[in-house]
Amino acid sequence: MKIKILILLLTIAVGSPCEAQFFKKLVNKVGETVEETVIRKIDNKSGRKTEKVLDTLLDTKVGSKNKKRKATQQKEEIGSEIEVANNPQFKEEASPFKAYSKFDFVSGEKLIAFDDFSQDEVGDLPAKWNSTNSVEVVTLEGIDGKWAKLVEGKGAFVPDFITEFPENFTLEFDVVYDFDISQYCFQRYLSVVFSDIENPSYDLNYDRPGKNGFVFSISGGIGYNGYLNYQKYTPDRQLNTSANTENLYLNTDNLGRGKVLHVSIWRQKQRMRVYFDKEKVFDIPRAFEKGVAINTARFFSNISELEMYFFISNLRYAVGKPDMRSKLITEGRLVTYGITFDVNSAHINPASYGTLKQIASILKEYPDIQVTIVGHTDADGSEEANLTLSERRAKAVKLALIFDFSVPEGQLASIGKGESELIDTGSSPDSKAKNRRVEFIKN
Repeated sequence: MKIKILILLLTIAVGSPCEAQFFKKLVNKVGETVEETVIRKIDNKSGRKTEKVLDTLLDTKVGSKNKKRKATQQKEEIGSEIEVANNPQFKEEASPFKAYSKFDFVSGEKLIAFDDFSQDEVGDLPAKWNSTNSVEVVTLEGIDGKWAKLVEGKGAFVPDFITEFPENFTLEFDVVYDFDISQYCFQRYLSVVFSDIENPSYDLNYDRPGKNGFVFSISGGIGYNGYLNYQKYTPDRQLNTSANTENLYLNTDNLGRGKVLHVSIWRQKQRMRVYFDKEKVFDIPRAFEKGVAINTARFFSNISELEMYFFISNLRYAVGKPDMRSKLITEGRLVTYGITFDVNSAHINPASYGTLKQIASILKEYPDIQVTIVGHTDADGSEEANLTLSERRAKAVKLALIFDFSVPEGQLASIGKGESELIDTGSSPDSKAKNRRVEFIKN
């Protein structure tokens, strides 16, 4: 561990949000774990020096042998305080969650399905999907995991493993595009279609959602990034709104060719919300008529030229409206799949913001309760490695709640249980995803 960086980290005054945000960001840039480190703080109001014991999670490796600090030097006092507020470098640093301050997406309570194509062979059609066009599993240079490659032509790509669509559900997935956005092409889009059609094979070569379904498109053509909300079957009764026409999302700094876009879809009865990364692009209070039953979901791609592709992966489907308050306060145990991490990492995905924000709000509303954050992993890898990873992830959640959401440190403890408490012993991506979870247990 770099001595200078660690001293800088642990002598930061943690009295302001800016300082706390910078501390958190630096914490994610170092590679060893220090269980308890005493840091000095200058009270902004009284000017008095105080000591505070914090669990710190230090994630990324920093080289150079002559500046390493041994893990046994955990509770030493750092002598010189640094006035962070007067340092311009610190002021410019921001929490990774800051951009998500208006992101209110919360994943469904019960995880039903997950697919990252990890069990499919490269070059094959994904085993659990049906398609009316050519689709194959591929890997992408510089991007983790496997991806379904949607090619030239038009057709449906249907997740056969999703069979129920209640009034409250969430659907998330990652998408990458590979084409020149500056070259205008009318037929170059990927739609997500929720249909009330009972026969899933009906009209699969069109992106029609039936009489009362819902469809929106991610498009590479100017003016075609929007949604269609069919209130009636006849096209002349459709509501056609293009939400991002003037500032086409695929052509902004937020996304580029070969970059990953995370899409989050949230249905609550008649309401439908869609998010591209941190942005809420659609929020339609009456997307469905009351009592409408959705029977099928599918992806529909329409690409008119060769060597232009969409790729999708990491599909996560959950149902139910999360009742976090009741689970945590009344039942004393909250299990959430809405806090996710990078692969084999304790780095929290920013899309976890909405879930963390709700949990933080509950904890601050009940300042007398204390909770233990418990990390769980799947059974891939060694037991020792999974235990360590689960501990690091639980601590990462604890730090995020303290530094990004101002939850009092005294309310939180963290432990990891690795793969010791599997709730699904299967080997499928669904089973593994159900084991990767975070629990909050009231003490």
